[in-house]
Amino acid sequence: MRTALRPSSEVPTEESPGVYDDLELPAGSLRPYTAIQMVMTLDGAIKGPTDAYWPISGEADLRTFRRFRVHFDAVLHGARTLGMGLDRYLWSDELQRMRRQRVLTEPPLFVIVTNSARIDPADRVFRHRRYPLRPVVVTHEAADVSPALAQAAEIVRLGDSAVDLPALAAYLAEERGVRRLVCEGGAILNAHMLRAGLVDEFFITVTPSIIGEPRPRTAVEGERALAPEEVLSLELVGVTQCQGEVFLRYRVPNATPHTE
Repeated sequence: MRTALRPSSEVPTEESPGVYDDLELPAGSLRPYTAIQMVMTLDGAIKGPTDAYWPISGEADLRTFRRFRVHFDAVLHGARTLGMGLDRYLWSDELQRMRRQRVLTEPPLFVIVTNSARIDPADRVFRHRRYPLRPVVVTHEAADVSPALAQAAEIVRLGDSAVDLPALAAYLAEERGVRRLVCEGGAILNAHMLRAGLVDEFFITVTPSIIGEPRPRTAVEGERALAPEEVLSLELVGVTQCQGEVFLRYRVPNATPHTE
C-alpha cells in the first residue's frame, strides 16, 4: 500500500529504470512464488494520517513500484486498499512493453481479498478502460455479494466463514496458472499471508521522510503481536540505494513449499 508526503516534481519517463527491472524470481507450482512489496517512512509509517500526506514515496520508489508488476502473473490486494487509483498501473504502455520483452502477453490478474464483500462496485479498479480483465474478488461462502459487485468483478468463494488463503494460493496456481504473485498490502493482509507461510520474499523501500504520528500504520498488522518465540527473522538478500531511498529485499524463512 502506497501513500506520500509531497507531490512528485519529476515526471518519470518510460525510459527511466526501476531498481528491480532485472529481477529474476523462481516460479511456483503448488502455489505462486509470492513477494510482498511495501514502502515506509523512516519512522515506520506506510501512510499518513490523512490523504494530504500522499504519496510517501519518492521518485525512485514510485518508478520501481510501477514497473515491479512486470515480474508477476497476479497482483493481490486487501479490500481496504481500494480507493487509491490502483488500476492506473495495471496495463500501461510501459508495462505492456516490458512484459512483451519477457514473452508475457497477458496482463497481470488483479485479485482482491475481502471477508465482508462490502466493496464499492464503482471503485476505480473496476473501471477497466484499457485493462482487459475483470478483477477477481475472493470472499467466502457465507459472504453476501451484491449483484452490482458480481457484475463488476469475477467472484471466487474460498472458505466457509473467512477467506482461506492457502486455498486461494492453490487456486491461483492450479486454476489460473499464476506462478508468481505480488501482494501489495494492506498491512492486515500482509500479516495473514505471512502467518499462513505463503510469502517467500519481502521487498520494502525506506523513504527519507518522518511523519511523527504516535501510532502509525505499519507494513504488517496482525490481530495480536507474535509471541517472542514466534517472531519472524528475515534474511537480508539485497540492499540498493537510489535517489535517497533505500530498497531492502528479504527472504522469508519457513514458507510453505511452492514447488514439489
